[in-house]
Amino acid sequence: MLILTSKGIYAVRDINGRSTLVVGQKKGSLAVASESCAFPNLGFIFKSELKPGEVIFLNKNGIQKITQFKNEQKYCAFSWIYTGYPASTYNGVSVEEVRERSGANLAKKDLKEGLRADLVAGIPDSGTAYAIGYAQEAKIPLRRVLMKYTPGYGRSFLPPSKEERDQIAQKKLLPIPALIAGKKIVICDDSIVRGTQLRNQVIDRLWEYGAAEIHLRIGCPPLLFACPYFLSTRTTTELAARRAIAEAHLSSKPTSAFIKESPSYRRMVERIAQSLGVTSLVYQSIDEMVEAICLPVESLCLYCWQGKKK
Repeated sequence: MLILTSKGIYAVRDINGRSTLVVGQKKGSLAVASESCAFPNLGFIFKSELKPGEVIFLNKNGIQKITQFKNEQKYCAFSWIYTGYPASTYNGVSVEEVRERSGANLAKKDLKEGLRADLVAGIPDSGTAYAIGYAQEAKIPLRRVLMKYTPGYGRSFLPPSKEERDQIAQKKLLPIPALIAGKKIVICDDSIVRGTQLRNQVIDRLWEYGAAEIHLRIGCPPLLFACPYFLSTRTTTELAARRAIAEAHLSSKPTSAFIKESPSYRRMVERIAQSLGVTSLVYQSIDEMVEAICLPVESLCLYCWQGKKK
């Protein structure tokens, strides 16, 4: 929150630090932004990041620290996995590097299982970094089988109506048939929220243009709970993982059975793979995701995966 007064600006970060607030500086000027990537093109350099619950006051005399709460830190892990801008850094950790490390984690799993693909591709834009990390680890070619038509189309999962989400998704990606036909393709993406756009606008089109195999690799563990803090997800029933649990007749199982590797978890993933129509599907685990973020697990908000607010 920013509060403009006649004497200066108050800047306040939320009490658990789920979202970020950063301060930039250049000669004679201070700036506050939610993304560190806002600074370089304006000539500012990163100065500091507000701590959870911290309140500061900025004016021509500089920065005054008003107060700092000592509450438990719960940084939103989804910021690094999907919602954050690639050029940003949150709590000292680069978004792009987290996604590359996550892609490498997915490649290590496939190398262990002996998967051999012709190429790896990311779903633009945020899936690209996962594909880079995967390609570097697996030592297979990175190709752009899907191109973003224009940067003008925003995040297709955000609009509240299905019609609006589908319209954006349909228009923003263009396949390159020459790179698809006859190829065993690893497709990397950040997450599966609902899954309908992924199937209709990516998977079905890759099959249409002659892909031999489609191996889907996802940096975000299966989403099991609707986010109570942001617009990442709105209801539990819309989540692909929850639908798969119901369709596989596993609803009697406790939710904890689907959080980590188990027979129930594998059946859920198999059902999601069937509904998407892919050759195989592998998610990064929660432990691997935390390792990729490089922050203590107790400092991260993992509610979307575990359903625990503390």
